[in-house]
Amino acid sequence: MKASRPIAALAASAAFSLTMACGGAAAAPDAAPPVPTPAVDVQAVTVQTGTIQETLELSGNLVPRARVGIKPRVPGALERVLVDIGAAVREGQTVATIDRREIDAQADAAEAAVSVAKAGVDAAEAGLSNATTELDRARNLFEKGALPRQRLDAADMANKYSLAQRELARANLAQASAAQRRAREVQRDTTLSSPVAGHVVERNYDPGAIPGDEPVVVIADLRVLKLEAGVSELDAGRLRVGMPAEVIVQARSGERYKGELAAIAPEVNARNRHFQVEIRVPNPDAVLLSGMYATARIVTASVTGCVIVPREAVTTRAGARVVLTVQGDSVKAVTVTEGLTDGQRVQILTGLSAGDVVVADARRQLSDGAKVRASFN
Repeated sequence: MKASRPIAALAASAAFSLTMACGGAAAAPDAAPPVPTPAVDVQAVTVQTGTIQETLELSGNLVPRARVGIKPRVPGALERVLVDIGAAVREGQTVATIDRREIDAQADAAEAAVSVAKAGVDAAEAGLSNATTELDRARNLFEKGALPRQRLDAADMANKYSLAQRELARANLAQASAAQRRAREVQRDTTLSSPVAGHVVERNYDPGAIPGDEPVVVIADLRVLKLEAGVSELDAGRLRVGMPAEVIVQARSGERYKGELAAIAPEVNARNRHFQVEIRVPNPDAVLLSGMYATARIVTASVTGCVIVPREAVTTRAGARVVLTVQGDSVKAVTVTEGLTDGQRVQILTGLSAGDVVVADARRQLSDGAKVRASFN
């Protein structure tokens, strides 16, 4: 009887373990269903048609089309300076004069020398006339046998000498006249005149000063200003002389001025590989000043009635340009071909149509088929 108790205990333990194993599986709860992927909020835009312009912007300082420094051609102290900075100047107007007292004395001496030379010519003409008369008389007498050959030769030599004296007197007169003209030119050079109409932008000397290397005054023609800049070879190929330009001046906010591309250098600058271009801006009221910083905008190409999207709506994936179109509640990457751009918008040549909806910022990491919830501004 005592030996059967351990056997009964083992059987009971085995039966309990089997019951727990089977019952545990039956009592386990059901598995949870898969959780759906939440939709991502995205900003979307509707593809539209419109006009797009591709532009080139050039920046630089406005400078006068003509800027002339006026320097004296003759040495001497300034007698008068007749203009000041900012003064309007006419073409040909006197702006300064040089003390000309010594120059006037030299001009008077040159004039007197001309008078002396003229008197010398008159004397030589009289001497030649007398020598010619004596030569004719000597020839008549020689032909009649009343005058020896020696006397005829002497009369001929005297005539030639008088002729040479006349030519020398004429040469002296020409030399004196040239000196007189030079003296008069020097007199005129003591008056400094402006070769252009404009405004005085520099005045470097006062009366009594002896001008050095700097000009006495600088005149700038502000009626037309120019903006000079360099463009790349690619940009130069898109430009043509005569293209209109819209000019914005930093110092005159909110105002726009009309300009024109006036010149394109036919040769590249070897140092920076740029072509120099010049844009001219009419300034009839002189509201623009020399040195103002300006930006010129030139339209190089324009298309009307084309498909347009924001620039950020196009991105690069796997080497192709794509947009993310919103189709229902999901997105799909569509390959597109781009055309012109104005820096903010892009023309789409293929891949989209007006009315399509695209994600405004294609740089977002959204895979094909991703669920989205689109909103519009």
